[in-house]
Amino acid sequence: MFDTALKARLNRDGYAYLFEGLEQINIQITDEEFKFHITSYGTAPLIWISNNNSHTYGIFKSFIEKLDIMDEIKTLVDFKDHVQVYCGFFVVGNRMDRETWHKDYFDGANGYTLITPLLELETGHGDLMYKDLSENIKTYKYKMNEAVIFGEGFEHATQPYAQTENLRVMLSLTFGTDKIEHWDTLKETIGEQSNYMILPCGHEKGSCQCLE
Repeated sequence: MFDTALKARLNRDGYAYLFEGLEQINIQITDEEFKFHITSYGTAPLIWISNNNSHTYGIFKSFIEKLDIMDEIKTLVDFKDHVQVYCGFFVVGNRMDRETWHKDYFDGANGYTLITPLLELETGHGDLMYKDLSENIKTYKYKMNEAVIFGEGFEHATQPYAQTENLRVMLSLTFGTDKIEHWDTLKETIGEQSNYMILPCGHEKGSCQCLE
């Protein structure tokens, strides 16, 4: 999906501004089959390319379903019936000039993030920096065909690296509780990451009446 719909386009000169990290970005990209939404927060040269319709979401969702990890995730999550997949992303950059420490979820969110390299990383591409329980900074080295999953309270950052010729492309998915009562906490961090996402209750964001 990335190779056919995005790779060539993102490498064109006209899209170089996406990786400058100087301004917030909120645009859409479509081709004959897929629809994507691109977000950048203006704080670092990194973009989040998310599914922007049901079909594209389904492709991302099928990846995590094939991993057969949901039974293990259920031991960590407050759920009623199943673990809900919220959204899929490609996280793309060609350099990182600063450490942007953050947490994907606040305490009580019952949400998790999976991230893994989509393409083979170059030697110079940054890995995952994180803080352990004693606030010591550690580094997890990304590997092909190996994913890391983390949840609430996990403070992390992309390891800074110099500009590279080839894009650094990560596959990421957010998922967790199917209980809508946790949405108030979840939305604090993931509510505006994408235009299209599935809420814990299973409805599309913007069309759900569970919150009324």
